[in-house]
Amino acid sequence: MLFSNNATLFSVSTTTPAASGREAVVGLRLSRSGSLLVFAVFMMVVMWALAASVLLGAWYLTTRSEGLVWPALAWMAATLFALAAFRNTAPGTPPIGCVLDWFAFLWAETVIALCLITVVTTGVRSALRAAPHADDTPVL
Repeated sequence: MLFSNNATLFSVSTTTPAASGREAVVGLRLSRSGSLLVFAVFMMVVMWALAASVLLGAWYLTTRSEGLVWPALAWMAATLFALAAFRNTAPGTPPIGCVLDWFAFLWAETVIALCLITVVTTGVRSALRAAPHADDTPVL
């Protein structure tokens, strides 16, 4: 029997267990390849780093009370939607609910969405407080 490992996402090794009788026995061990595991961990680290950067940006914007900062909001919203595209580049196109989702993607999406909502709410409140009211205009 000729056996070859052509799967890029898996590491396959053979073992030859003791045969009992006249049959041929071959054992196969199938596991994820090392490069796949390294890339998946790298993707999780990147997702958490992006979520942490959005969290720091949200903290900065909400403590400064500068109103709505549109470039920051655009960056946060772009990060929110870019993570979904980044997740879909995972090797083997894993289904929704895989380990990558539970350890990084879903949490990062949640953190970024909550930060975006908080920044918008705080920015609108700050902008409404700073805006002059119609009743305060002088009459000439």
